[in-house]
Amino acid sequence: MTERRVPVHIETPLTPDTPEIPYDRSQMGPRSMILEIEFNGEEIDRLKAGTPRPVRLIQWIKQAALERADAEASRLASDELREAD
Repeated sequence: MTERRVPVHIETPLTPDTPEIPYDRSQMGPRSMILEIEFNGEEIDRLKAGTPRPVRLIQWIKQAALERADAEASRLASDELREAD
């Protein structure tokens, strides 16, 4: 087996006259993220017991997580409004 001798990454050093590239996240395009979640056997049984049929388990988990996140964001926003008064 031959060894790979080509460097994977070559870093070019910055010079003082290197222009800074502006970075604005609001101008970025669509984003996505892949999350890996590990469930043990008992947790899988709990998920199956509480999941309406027929439904794709992954979509159900995603929807539940988003509903929880929306509720928490709403609660935090109303807490901030109360503190502002």
